[in-house]
Amino acid sequence: MDDFQRELLDRLPLGQAVLSLFSHVLSAPFLDDLYEANRGPCYQGKLTFPAVLHLVRDALVVHGGSGRASFAEARERGRLAATPRAVYGKLGRMPLAVSAALLREATARARGVLPAGGRPVAALPGSLGAFAGVTLDGKTIKHVAHRLKCLRQRRGRVNSGKLLAALDWGSGLAVAFEPTANSEANDVSLVDGLLAQLGPAAAGERRLFLADRQFCDLPRLAAFAAGGHHFLVRYNRNVYFHPDPGRPAADGVDRDGRRYVQEWGWLGAAGHRQRRYVRRVTLYRPGEDDVAVVTDLTDAAAFPAQDLLDAYLGRWAIERMFQQVTEVFDLRHLIGGTPNATLFQSGFCLLLYNLIQVVRRYVARAGDRAVEDVSAEKLFADCKAELATWATAGDPDAAADAFPADANATQVRGRLRRLLGGLWRDRWLKAPSQATHAKTRTTVYPTKGYTNVWKVLQDHRPNPQRAKPAPKQPT
Repeated sequence: MDDFQRELLDRLPLGQAVLSLFSHVLSAPFLDDLYEANRGPCYQGKLTFPAVLHLVRDALVVHGGSGRASFAEARERGRLAATPRAVYGKLGRMPLAVSAALLREATARARGVLPAGGRPVAALPGSLGAFAGVTLDGKTIKHVAHRLKCLRQRRGRVNSGKLLAALDWGSGLAVAFEPTANSEANDVSLVDGLLAQLGPAAAGERRLFLADRQFCDLPRLAAFAAGGHHFLVRYNRNVYFHPDPGRPAADGVDRDGRRYVQEWGWLGAAGHRQRRYVRRVTLYRPGEDDVAVVTDLTDAAAFPAQDLLDAYLGRWAIERMFQQVTEVFDLRHLIGGTPNATLFQSGFCLLLYNLIQVVRRYVARAGDRAVEDVSAEKLFADCKAELATWATAGDPDAAADAFPADANATQVRGRLRRLLGGLWRDRWLKAPSQATHAKTRTTVYPTKGYTNVWKVLQDHRPNPQRAKPAPKQPT
């Protein structure tokens, strides 16, 4: 690397940190082995899996989600031996097992370079702190363009694929996802595949699975509790609850003064082989829907109801993750149209989210801030700007010398500490929370087909003063 390239990299600490992460987490030997183990009948020719992955990365990070711009630039620079059409074809045939393995195994490598000694991003409350929280939720892939010939005569929204993801509370990373090509598949049908991807827990680790009411059925609860783990799931009325006559219900009040009721009993009929003894906690919220959760943590003294309710409310973290992945990482700009292509891009966007979370942890420590106070959107915008500068003025081939792929996790952590240990910008702080606005209760349909904002503002003033037209001058 010449002096200019080295000086340019030194002026791009965020970009250099992200390139270092890419080089370690997505090294070519690792990607070749991953593809070989999960490819099925597919194969690699001139267009290798690492090359496809780097093209998609450049499309999302440098070219605003445009696959064609990324492929054309790579071809002009001699880094793409195939045609853009071949890349689209490769994406359209990408095996779902490869997409799932990419997120699962690359995230495991990313977790190895998290800063040591950091506190959990979102620890389970109080008495549940000894568990490893795992939140599950599904997402349908939308915003698909009508590019495929068979879709050009179709009107309306196009969906292409669905996934069920698992978010780890402690690290704040999406650790696995189970994809399916059928966008109308039920999320619960993907639970067994997702649990298989999560694999066995570490020695001495007990997981607490948190999920919405659609996962509250006896087979899924049995799968969550297998291996000594536990569950906290919103109650589904379709599964009948039989109160225990020998254990009366107990009332209580939460910290906001709202009443809750704890009950003990069985889910399922008496003859059902998967019938399960649970505790149900129902929180009554005036003016809102009541919240009822069921759990196999039946000891009320060891696991207070308030901790269970707080933990379930924390399930919204996975909804925020999906929103950030869609809006921040350009999942609304889908490069391909087939389910295989859209699910591969979705898995890679989840991986990008994880890598930004790693950088977020380092800069939060540098600024002595809580991780949740750092905006991932603002941080990613600065990362994109520096990576675009490197892609334009730098030499991408020089990155191979600057970031050796055989660096171990300890070396990468040291590099990230040197690059980001003193790097902090106040603009990375999240905007302050605003007061909750009341929901709009009525919808106004304008008679002219459009709305005049000036007139609406005049009508909503305390004393509206409509401007009167100036009198006509005599001719």
